[in-house]
Parts: sequence; C-alpha cells; structure tokens
Amino acid sequence: MSRQWAFYFDTQKCIGCHACSLSCRVRNDIDADGPKWRRMEHVAEGSFPDYEETSVSMSCFHCAESPCRQVCPTHAIEKRESDGIVTVDRDKCIGCHYCAYACPFGAALYDDEGLLSKCHLCLGEGAGDGHGKPARQKPEDGGATPACVDNCVGDALKAGPINEILREASKEAANRYSESDVGPALVVEPVTQESHDSIETTDPTG
Repeated sequence: MSRQWAFYFDTQKCIGCHACSLSCRVRNDIDADGPKWRRMEHVAEGSFPDYEETSVSMSCFHCAESPCRQVCPTHAIEKRESDGIVTVDRDKCIGCHYCAYACPFGAALYDDEGLLSKCHLCLGEGAGDGHGKPARQKPEDGGATPACVDNCVGDALKAGPINEILREASKEAANRYSESDVGPALVVEPVTQESHDSIETTDPTG
C-alpha cells in the first residue's frame, strides 16, 4: 500500500463537545436520526470525589486488515490500495449485516435503504460511500480534510498519512500503534494521571 491514511486522537485535548460528530452529519448530509458515522463515547470510572471521565471520538478506523471486508459475501467493501481508506460499493451491498457483526468498533451502520453506511474520511461531500473516489494525497493538496478534523475545537483529532501522524505523536502513542499496526488506522495519545488531575470536579450534593 502506497499511503495509509489514519486518524490521530489525543484524549487529553478532547473536551467531549461533540463538534466532530455534528460536523460529520452536516458535511455528509446525514439526518439527525440517520446513522452516526462519528460518535462520542464517554468512559466513566470511579465515583465522587474519585471520579474520572474520558471522552473518546469513535468512527470507522479503516483497519489495516479490515474484518468487515473479510466477511463481506459480495465484496462490496474495499480496502483501497491508494490510501488505505475502507469504502463501500453500495451497488454490491445487500445489507446482510455480516460487516456489523465483524466490526469491533460499531462503525458498520445502515441507512434508510438498509445498506452499509459509514465514515469514508470525507471522500467528497454528501451521503456517498466513497467508492471510486480519487486517492487522498497530502492534506494540503488533497482537498478538504475530514469535517470532524476541521471542526475539532480542542485540536484533539487529526487525519493524514500514517507516517505524518506518527511524526507528530508521542513516543508512547507511536509505539502502541506499531505494536498493533494490523488493526485500526488510529494513533491514540494515552490518558495520563496529569490530564485527569486537571479536570475540576464539584460535589453535586453540595
């Protein structure tokens, strides 16, 4: 593969504002009750005053060895050689949901037509599937970056060629990615105790 595109997510910068998921809907013309190509998960741990919450922005992570593609009986799902983005040929999709069972991230969703509908890293705009679109190049000459990245107010979410993403990541995040580079094309900055200590909590009963 010539160039794998990937997402980068910094848990310490994310404020859980949902701008990423909302902007995804707007740019791709997805109804409010339609499939959530990008969603925000809030992972809670402990109880007051030792309560910690981490926000995680989730979508299709365009896995290197995409389990959805491996189980698709009609070969509607493609792992593009040019940029590693996983796309869907909706003319071939039969809505069997095998991909949803295989995806560990809940990214395989279905629209009103019963066909697979998911993140395509904003290959063009509108509710398309990304199939047949030109390869992404560098962010600066490949057209618009994904809407979720453009609208992230905390600069927590980025997307680009994996070699560029890894250059910006911390050593720990890069090492974690390298240990599982057959999985999701996602580099995640780890949660640190310092990031939790910076979150002020108040007694809800006070």
